[in-house]
Amino acid sequence: MHDARRGGVMAIEEEPWAPLFIGAVVGGPTRQNRPVSDGIGVLARAAHEASWEATDQETGVDVVFHVPGPLLAPDYEGIRSGTLSRRHRLIQVQIAVPADLGSRGEREVCRYLADRLVEAADLAKATVARRKAALEVDQAVLIARFAAERIGRDEG
Repeated sequence: MHDARRGGVMAIEEEPWAPLFIGAVVGGPTRQNRPVSDGIGVLARAAHEASWEATDQETGVDVVFHVPGPLLAPDYEGIRSGTLSRRHRLIQVQIAVPADLGSRGEREVCRYLADRLVEAADLAKATVARRKAALEVDQAVLIARFAAERIGRDEG
């Protein structure tokens, strides 16, 4: 690819594969769901601190928390597995956050999110195995547990 601004050639880099992604779909920011959004950020930073090794033998896990707000709310409860893409080596797991979670206090919010993250990684592992995808999600499970433990230590 040519970069006209610099008059040179720019290398196209692929985004690196990672074993675990943590994100959120927020149905509109409110004072009620702000602690949940903040807790998801804390959890994502804790997971980012875990060490992992790039491999061709694993599928990444994309965990998406669906946080209700005034514009949008999840139409399901609990955790569900989403799309498994062998081509992109990625499985999505979605988590519906209860509407009242933000009112429970920072410690309980973080603990709830951390516990659901571990459940999501375990669900991804079971789903990949059931679909005989010939790929594993072991590193994602370890990172989710690392982040949950980290959240627990930070609370104490």
